Amino acid sequence: MSTNVETLELSEQQIAEDEYGDIVPDTADAIYFPICQRDPNDIRTILRLSIAAIAFAILTLALAGFLIYKLTRSPSLVVVERTADGDRVVADDQHYTLSGSVQLLADRPSDGDKKYLVRKWAESFFQIDPRTRRDDLVRGLKMMTPDAAVALVEAVKRAGEWETQQREEWQSVWKPQSLTISSDDPYKVQVIGQQEITKTIGGVTQHDGRQIVFTVALRPDTSKRTEDNQNTGFRVAGIAEMKVLPTQSNGTITAPPAISVATPQAAQ
Repeated sequence: MSTNVETLELSEQQIAEDEYGDIVPDTADAIYFPICQRDPNDIRTILRLSIAAIAFAILTLALAGFLIYKLTRSPSLVVVERTADGDRVVADDQHYTLSGSVQLLADRPSDGDKKYLVRKWAESFFQIDPRTRRDDLVRGLKMMTPDAAVALVEAVKRAGEWETQQREEWQSVWKPQSLTISSDDPYKVQVIGQQEITKTIGGVTQHDGRQIVFTVALRPDTSKRTEDNQNTGFRVAGIAEMKVLPTQSNGTITAPPAISVATPQAAQ
């Protein structure tokens, strides 16, 4: 009986192999491959991180190249001190070996800038050279705020002051004697100066002199340092408390002439 069963099982297996051939797999040798799926958000995150890493690497290489260029290039700015003994390089834009009163600091307009602006402004108005008078007046008006410049021009036109100077062919030398920052307001500069005048009246040349005392109100310029404000960072906002003190001329004392000034404005 057992012999018949074995023969029957063998016959069924042979029949299956003959009928289907290789289609019927051998379960003992089968290989199963698992199906894996990734979250799309993970893939997007990986791509973004990869792009960021590449961009950072490119930026690092660019900065490294720029740094190498800056360290190896020749200086484009050289500060030379010219003296009677010869010229001497005291600094460049790569090695700061400054000496003396020259310093490199953060840009903070100071009292020195205020005094310099006021000195240049007074010079443009009170030092009169007929050859450059027009350019000097334009430069002085550019140093002022628009409101102060308009007020000054209108006041001078009413007084006819510039027309008188032109008619009498004024020439003058301005000698500043004192410039002081006001103790009450850091944006006000008190000025004392001497004006020596040469003019022609009726074909006769006359020499005159006067001392002018006035206070200049300043305002920080929103444009920072420009050529219009003499690279100081301030502008003239008004002139107040002006006094003209006459000096002796040919043994007599001349009456003080009228000086028109702009209306002072509050400093900001």
